[in-house]
Amino acid sequence: MSKIVKADVLKKELDQIYETDKKKLRTNTVLYGHLGEGRWHTHIQPGLVLKAIVDYETKTKVHFPSVYKKFLRNCNGCYLFDILRVSGIGPETYRGLSYEEQVHQAFDLEVMQDLYRRKGTPENHFIFADSLVKNTYYVIDMLNENILEIEYRSKKILKSYKNLEIFFREVILEGKNNIANRIFYEFE
Repeated sequence: MSKIVKADVLKKELDQIYETDKKKLRTNTVLYGHLGEGRWHTHIQPGLVLKAIVDYETKTKVHFPSVYKKFLRNCNGCYLFDILRVSGIGPETYRGLSYEEQVHQAFDLEVMQDLYRRKGTPENHFIFADSLVKNTYYVIDMLNENILEIEYRSKKILKSYKNLEIFFREVILEGKNNIANRIFYEFE
């Protein structure tokens, strides 16, 4: 069984990186690294109860890898350093949420799957994350729980990670380096 970076470990890393530059929303989403004009560098959503995960699997008829279910229990998606967007289960409604709370909800897994799944995508590839900066998406290989980085256009596997923990540690390291070198991305 592979290990994963639990949300509390991710939060501890992010708290250490951003120190006091954070904001907690009513939804318990935590925003990190204010970049001005309402933009934040990173955000992490609170985990889900198992019933919500199972209900979503049933509704979408998508079987989640066990490592992804564990991740959702700890963290319902996140957006890290402007370089990685990890999907979760989107809200049923936005009613009662402020604009800031709406834009920092989990990016819905079903939408993520629809964006990248194409004819010829192996059935054992569970698409769960993407990077707009790198023009890549990320899958969990359901046969061995390796994380694969795949180039969007060519569908070529660029990199393989042994498990989710190693994958997140690499992203955190890249994020720290970007912050140290003052590399921030603008999206329009």
